[in-house]
Amino acid sequence: MADQTAPQLTHSLGRFTGILTSAELRRIQAIQDTPLHTGIRLNPLKSDPDTAIQALAQHYDWQVTPVKFCQNAWLIETAGFPPGQTIEHRLGGYYLQDAASMVPVSLLDFNVPHPLILDMAASPGGKTTHLIDRSRDLGFILANDASRSRIPALRSVLAAWGGINQAVTNFPGEAFGTWFPETFDLILLDAPCSMENLRPTANHPLRETTPTERLRLQERQIQLLISGLRALKIGGQLVYATCSLAPEEDEAVIDRVLNTFQQAFVVEEISPKVPFQAPGLTVFGEETFHPSLAHALRLWPHLTGMSGFFCARLKKINSIPHSPEAPPSRDFSRTFLEPASRAIQTRIFDQISQAYGLSLEEIMATLRLQLFLRHEGLFFIPEAYLERFASLPFEFIGMQIGQWDGDSFQPDHEFVSRFGHCFTSGKIQIADDQVSQWIAGRDIRNPKVGLKPQGQFLLVADGDGRNLGMGKLLPKRLRNLLPRKRV
Repeated sequence: MADQTAPQLTHSLGRFTGILTSAELRRIQAIQDTPLHTGIRLNPLKSDPDTAIQALAQHYDWQVTPVKFCQNAWLIETAGFPPGQTIEHRLGGYYLQDAASMVPVSLLDFNVPHPLILDMAASPGGKTTHLIDRSRDLGFILANDASRSRIPALRSVLAAWGGINQAVTNFPGEAFGTWFPETFDLILLDAPCSMENLRPTANHPLRETTPTERLRLQERQIQLLISGLRALKIGGQLVYATCSLAPEEDEAVIDRVLNTFQQAFVVEEISPKVPFQAPGLTVFGEETFHPSLAHALRLWPHLTGMSGFFCARLKKINSIPHSPEAPPSRDFSRTFLEPASRAIQTRIFDQISQAYGLSLEEIMATLRLQLFLRHEGLFFIPEAYLERFASLPFEFIGMQIGQWDGDSFQPDHEFVSRFGHCFTSGKIQIADDQVSQWIAGRDIRNPKVGLKPQGQFLLVADGDGRNLGMGKLLPKRLRNLLPRKRV
């Protein structure tokens, strides 16, 4: 039992005097000014993460240690060069993420070959990229966010990451349960919360919250959770997560839904997934929660060395009553996307094979994609969207891979960034003393290369084989085609 000699505390910490000992509370206070190690998740779509982290650590003088519970993830303990300022970061080679934020997606089981996945509150997109990685971009993800102002950040992150099997939508998360009942194999609900995480970060400084704020958030969190459970297939998994340790937003939310829909779902045991012994609460103040809430996970900062987080994995075992509603609808023809004819596809396949040694047809078959045209733009569109959600309006979908200019294919940056490591031709190496000016967005004048300039689009690499984006080889210069907004 917690002792009664707690130190002088902030209000946020003082609320936990009945749960944590005074020694534990002092430990949390003692680490408030200690910066968290930077977490990094390598992009397996673009490289072999184990090889890539070694190269990055050597190139930028980093000391790294693996994140034990998350595949392809490391903590950067010391950095000779800032990890947020590298060309690899700008081109989506890795994502910088607090290790605690890696936990929710790590808890899901990806046992279905091509899962349908719903990310209910996706922006800014870090956890969405994690879902892409865990599904190997073979599942289809509806990445939704209710805030229109947050959509551009989500779209930018996903475009840089190189995932294709996703669509970005902008709808209230509370509606998905009645629009798409028992549809999704996996759902992530990283719920909007007060961010009462008891450990400040650069993006989330500590702030005091009020009972009114927490209860207002709780009501929305309950409605989002009910919606998510309705949208989940029987036997499917939903991870409910918040970056708040406030019980009102965590155990109390799940407890309310458990009491409302008894026998509809269970809180699953997840301790084998993580190396932390930090169970959820079954009692807080005068409230008593369902005993199964002990299976949830509380990431206390003093026990994990990370920021505070709450996670629970729920498995649906029975249907939840609902009144079906028709989702928003848009005739797909209004997107102006049209299937590429077989003749055009054949010409594009041949050109890409000759230019880069890449089989576009094989990629499309593996990832279950279709090739569409919109004006001159060429797009990969996920088959799962066309089969299951073709009338649902989206903000962004699939990947634009290039332009069809007359009778020639011109690749886009995202295509070269995603598949460049698979190219066996169509590459150009620049000199070491030219790398910094290229990264700065400048052209290379009079490049010394053994290729005849014909306006060809090439993958630009340095002596270490790093993908530095796309260039166009012209007489007397290599034109820099790095995206300006990321330079």
